[in-house]
Amino acid sequence: MSGDHTTNPPMQPIILSMEVDDDDSFDSEYRLRIGNQVKYLVISPGTFDRDTLSFPLQSLPPLPYNEEWTVANISRDKTSGDLKTSILNQTLAGVKCQWHHTKVDCLELEKTKQLTAMAFEAISHSILPIILPSQATVIAKIARFEWELPRIEQETRAYQLLEGYGLAPRFLAHVHENGRIMGFLLEKIEGRSASFRDLSVCETALGKLHELGLVHGDVNRYNFLVTEEGVKLLDFERLQENASPESMSKELENLRAELVDESGRGGGFIFHGDSN
Repeated sequence: MSGDHTTNPPMQPIILSMEVDDDDSFDSEYRLRIGNQVKYLVISPGTFDRDTLSFPLQSLPPLPYNEEWTVANISRDKTSGDLKTSILNQTLAGVKCQWHHTKVDCLELEKTKQLTAMAFEAISHSILPIILPSQATVIAKIARFEWELPRIEQETRAYQLLEGYGLAPRFLAHVHENGRIMGFLLEKIEGRSASFRDLSVCETALGKLHELGLVHGDVNRYNFLVTEEGVKLLDFERLQENASPESMSKELENLRAELVDESGRGGGFIFHGDSN
């Protein structure tokens, strides 16, 4: 009865994201696309050399690509040296703050430019036809791995609080993977990072945020986008609700020093490294 499966070649996995530990002291993690599903691979320290960890697919033991599972753990038996595989079908955590009516499958996004480890530009391919013109470029930000979820959770909540105030790029959709929410889409806005000459308009934008009882938490110059429509705030991973007046006044004071800073600290939309 299992003969049906032999006629279909195994679906070759494609690495969507990877986080490789250079010293091989910790697990190396991979996010794989297999057919129309996303699955995760964890390789234990001491399993492969560093070069193989960068290109692991050819060295893996056979994985049950046609079966239901979410995480495969690969390790090496310390006595025999044989590879060991542990397949788990565990439920992966997702974003709890689901407030927007639009949801987009991450596999339907065509990545065009990597911005940071978690953020990239993508083409919408008419998945948001009501909001944007066809083929519009959007900004996607996703939790590639489970430990990045709290940051996405925080920002998703922030955009819910800021909806309708014009202080941030428009939140266009939640992004899901196999049904679980793990990211979001934003409109792409043309603009430039703020400098000291923009202090007044940046103070005004930050003041409006503070009027909502919110503290941004990271007021570096790259998180203020100067546009034709005014200043837009970006990157709300450290947003604080119900903030104290003291924390607000301190943040306003810090803004002046940050806009003078020419060090490049916080230039998030500069992508380094080979992980995606």
